[in-house]
Amino acid sequence: MEFRRQLVLGHSALLMITLLTGAVAAVALRVSSTRLESVTRDLTADMFAIQRLRFEAEQLVATSRGYLLTGDATSLEHFDETANRVTETLEEIERRRRDLATDVARIGESARAYVTLAQRAARERKATGDPREVLPFFEKKLGPARDHFDTALTGFVQRESEQFDRTAAAARELAARSQQIVLLTMIVAVALGVGLTVLSSRKLAGHYARERAATEAARRATAVRDELVAIVSHDLRNPLATITMGANLLGESEDRPRVRKHIAAIAGAAARMQHLIDQLLDVAKLEHGMIGLTIERCELASLFDSVSSLFQVRAIEDQVELTATAEPGALVMADRERILQVLSNLVANALKFTPHGGNDRIRFEVSDTGPGIPGDQLARVFERYWQARSSPRGSLGLGLYICKQLVTAHRGEIGVRSKLGDGTTFWFTLPAAGP
Repeated sequence: MEFRRQLVLGHSALLMITLLTGAVAAVALRVSSTRLESVTRDLTADMFAIQRLRFEAEQLVATSRGYLLTGDATSLEHFDETANRVTETLEEIERRRRDLATDVARIGESARAYVTLAQRAARERKATGDPREVLPFFEKKLGPARDHFDTALTGFVQRESEQFDRTAAAARELAARSQQIVLLTMIVAVALGVGLTVLSSRKLAGHYARERAATEAARRATAVRDELVAIVSHDLRNPLATITMGANLLGESEDRPRVRKHIAAIAGAAARMQHLIDQLLDVAKLEHGMIGLTIERCELASLFDSVSSLFQVRAIEDQVELTATAEPGALVMADRERILQVLSNLVANALKFTPHGGNDRIRFEVSDTGPGIPGDQLARVFERYWQARSSPRGSLGLGLYICKQLVTAHRGEIGVRSKLGDGTTFWFTLPAAGP
């Protein structure tokens, strides 16, 4: 879970850095393009206004000259209209470019001075009626005023161009800084991605190594178990068979009760040992899929009678009533010996937990009146080597496991229900035989 959390956090951080990189690039591009667009638009408008002012100034000069030469009233009207337009254009420039107020004021002063002088020349021309009398004034006063006006316009255009260059340089600097930020975030993202890849590779390699080690350990354990099963099958069963046979022969030829008691103990111990060995071998066969089943029609009554006869003596000794009932003629499709093994394990388990004077009832359910199994243990009763906490030691805990494997091999089901203080009931089902 810790590795998974680290991986999720790392990928989340990588995604955030990628999104941040894209956002920074988009914002920087938007800001620089907007600023450059705004400056370009203002410069274009200002240049247009300047050129219009220059044109109107040329018109002002032309109309003033025309009036000075002709003295025509129409020329005077044109002169006044042109002077008004020059004033309006100056006011527009002042409104647009307050950041260049000094230059605009200089243009305005020079333009107004020129207009004032031109109007003065027009009044003198009107008063004298002779244009030659105002020509010296025109050359000495009006010409320099016009030159000063042109100089102011040229200076304004130059400073406007310089400001545009500064704004363009600032936009380029912003773009370069944005590129550096994007490059830095990309480097961080790549480094984070490489780190995540290395971390994932190391973790996966570690998991693979542990899984491989676990697989190898399981393989070795399986080999050891198979070797143990082989030893049990060949090296223990044969001596055990000799002990069992010798005990039986001694029991038949011995009349002394004390000796017969010891012989019976030897035979019982050998039988228990044989039972444990058979269970180990059955488990090995079941896990390797080597259990062979001979499926045939089996009569339930015969199965129950066989199991009852096996445990009748033990039930009498424990003062437990052992009963078995089956519907007459009921048949199942099963391997008789293996089902006898299932029933024997279940009955032996029931007898172990039934107190003296209890009652066993056998059908396809085996019930006891023992202490019951706690609810938290019911899910594990069919596991290999499982034993109840209150179970007296004396078995390997393989009986119920073998029952489940054999019933499953018969395409049947097996289960258990229990309640503390009310005993336990094991049940299993087998396919019914056809008519």
